[in-house]
Amino acid sequence: MKLPVVALWTVAFGLAVGLAAPRAIAQAPADGAVLEKDIPLKVTEVAPGLFFQYHHQESNNAFLVTDEGVLVIDTRQHPRRAEELLATIRKYTDKPIKWVINTHAHGDHYFGNSVFKREGATFIAHRDTAGMMKSHLAIEMKRRMGYFKQRQYDPGEVKLVLPDVTFDSKLTLTLGGRTVELLYLGPGQNPGDTLVYFPKERVIFTGGPFSKNSWANPSFTPSMSNWVEMLRKIAAMDVDKYLGGHGDIGNKQDVLHEAQMLADFDAGMREAVAKGMSKDDIIKNVKFEKYKDVRNYYRMNLFISSYYHFLTTGRPENAYP
Repeated sequence: MKLPVVALWTVAFGLAVGLAAPRAIAQAPADGAVLEKDIPLKVTEVAPGLFFQYHHQESNNAFLVTDEGVLVIDTRQHPRRAEELLATIRKYTDKPIKWVINTHAHGDHYFGNSVFKREGATFIAHRDTAGMMKSHLAIEMKRRMGYFKQRQYDPGEVKLVLPDVTFDSKLTLTLGGRTVELLYLGPGQNPGDTLVYFPKERVIFTGGPFSKNSWANPSFTPSMSNWVEMLRKIAAMDVDKYLGGHGDIGNKQDVLHEAQMLADFDAGMREAVAKGMSKDDIIKNVKFEKYKDVRNYYRMNLFISSYYHFLTTGRPENAYP
C-alpha cells in the first residue's frame, strides 16, 4: 500500500508521540456517551447583541439579537436542549427567531431544529450540509444513543428539519442593520463546513473545523491537509474572536494550535501505517501524548480507528456522497 509522501519531520514526530511501551488508555464507546467534566453553561456577549453559549460537555451555540429579530447558530443535540437554548435567548429578547444557521451535519448541532421550526425560523445551510443531514441521519442517531440514554432523552423526539435555504460559496444576510456573512472555504472537518462571519464585530463562528483545545472527530473529513489549510486561512482573517463548535472562545494562536495538532496527528498516523502497524497496534502504542490534556482525548481510540480507515481505504469512514 502506497501512502502520500510525508515530510521528514514526521520521523522525529513519531518518537515524540510515543511508539513506546504500551500503557493503559481510555477506550471511549462509539455511542456518543459523554465523559467530559460537567462545567456549567456560560453565556458571553462577545460583541453588542452577539452572544456565545459555551457548553464544555456538548456543543456550542451563538445568537445575534437585533430590533428586527434573532439569528441563531446551531440548535444543540436534542429538542430538550434546544428548549433550554430558546429559554436562554428569551432572557435577552422577545423578538422573533428569524434565521437558524446549521454549520454542519453532526447531530449535536442540528437535532434541536424542530424547536426553532416551531418558532417560525427560516433555516440555512450549505448544500453539502443539507445533503449530509439527509443521508447521514441514521448514522448520527446511532452516534447519539449513548448520550440520549445518559440524559434520559427520548430519541423519538428528534425530527429531521432540513434547510429552507442552501448556498454554495457565500451568502450575506442583513438583520436589524447587522451584516452576517456565511462562508464556505471547502471541506474541513466535513463537507459543507460553514463559517459564520460578523465582519464589523471581527468575530467568526467556525462550527466543526475549529474548537479551542478540543480534539475533533476526523471520521468525516475528505482531506486532512485541506482542513489544516482552512484553519490557517481562518487564522489570517480580520478576526479577533473565534467561536468554535466546541471549546471556549479562541484567538488566532488557538486556531493555529489546532492546525498543528491535526497536522501532527496526520503525520503520526501516516508514519504508523507506513510501518505496517495494525489499527489495534496504533491504538495501543501511539499515544499523541503531547496533546493528552486536550478535551476529548479519551476518544483517541475512535479517532485513530476512523483515520486508519481513511488512510487504508482512501475514503472517510463516514463518507459523503
